[in-house]
Amino acid sequence: MTSVPHRCCSEPFRVFFPLAFFASIVGVLLWPLSLAGLLNFHPLDAHARWMIQGFGGCLIVGFVGTAGPRLMGSECWSRAELIWHTLMALSMLTALSFARILVADLLAGFWLLGVTCSMIGRLIFDRNGFPPPGMVLVFFGLITAIVSSFALALHGILGFSFFWHQFWRNLYFQGFLWLPVIGVAPYLIPRFFGLKSLHSFEEGRGVPIGWLKYWIISVISGTLLLASFAIEVWLNQKAGLYLRAFTVSAHLFAFVPGILSLKKCNALGLSIRWVPWCAAVGWLAIIFFPGLRTGVLHLMFIGGAAIVMLAVSTRVILGHNDRHDRLALPMKWYHLVWSLLLLTAATRLSADFVPKVRISHLSYAACLWIIVIVFWSVKIRRDLKSPLPNPSTRGNCPKRKRKR
Repeated sequence: MTSVPHRCCSEPFRVFFPLAFFASIVGVLLWPLSLAGLLNFHPLDAHARWMIQGFGGCLIVGFVGTAGPRLMGSECWSRAELIWHTLMALSMLTALSFARILVADLLAGFWLLGVTCSMIGRLIFDRNGFPPPGMVLVFFGLITAIVSSFALALHGILGFSFFWHQFWRNLYFQGFLWLPVIGVAPYLIPRFFGLKSLHSFEEGRGVPIGWLKYWIISVISGTLLLASFAIEVWLNQKAGLYLRAFTVSAHLFAFVPGILSLKKCNALGLSIRWVPWCAAVGWLAIIFFPGLRTGVLHLMFIGGAAIVMLAVSTRVILGHNDRHDRLALPMKWYHLVWSLLLLTAATRLSADFVPKVRISHLSYAACLWIIVIVFWSVKIRRDLKSPLPNPSTRGNCPKRKRKR
């Protein structure tokens, strides 16, 4: 039993990933419950936060807490840190359960501030290696979420203008997701295609050769992404959306080998190839359908961010349980996962494009999401419990090999 707390500290995804999937189920259930007249509040604000901070935030924190210390060569989280970060996440979700949006935003800010302090402290005082250059964008995303969550919490008191309020919402709901995605993708996603990462360097306290180049490029991409939100709100909406779609897709195409290739890969890799296209189309569609902004953005949220996060979660869970043998298989069952996610996005889009079916299609989209999460959970559990074909199949991560 003493090994369970230690494994959770060294691999916080074991705590935060289940919490993320639970939060996502609650978040989508708000719509059918509201349509059935079982809620005394409109679910829009609560739903968005259950999905972004609950689902996306817990997945990001679980990944950062697991991979961050390893990539920096530092100690894992202490038990006190794990308990504190978990209690803060649960407090935020509890506030959302009672539709206390302002309190939930405030708690989310303090939660992510604590996580950021844990990681920055290790980066400054306990670092034995340089993390991948794209990791800077993970910190960009966390800081962006902290500032925007506090700003939205203070909006009810200070009363920001419409433009400032829209800017903070864009940072909170989009910047927080996509900055870590484009930061981590060049290091991790090439493994989905069996290729070498451009962001993988030898371990050491000195700056590796070539590291600074990719760090500068990552900072530029993150700055352009943040600038796109300001441009959209204050200068020109079309220009901001074009810049955001170009920045994300160009960064992924340029620094994730295999994402544009037509070579055969397993289901995880194939799902990733949909991500930049769904994200770009989701943003650019706003230009042609400005009145349906919320609906078309779900193509970016579900077909882009959700697909990449679920694929990364699959690799993290199987990889950290030494089931690389499963990752080497075609994983045909995962084709159903990403196909249903695209169908979920299409169903949610149709709810806005065809008003006559809006009520039913919101419920259908919620049900499809729950089916995906339940099916994925069952298949992952079966893969973890399946017999090991060869004990020597333990993955090719260089840092974990050296540790072993």
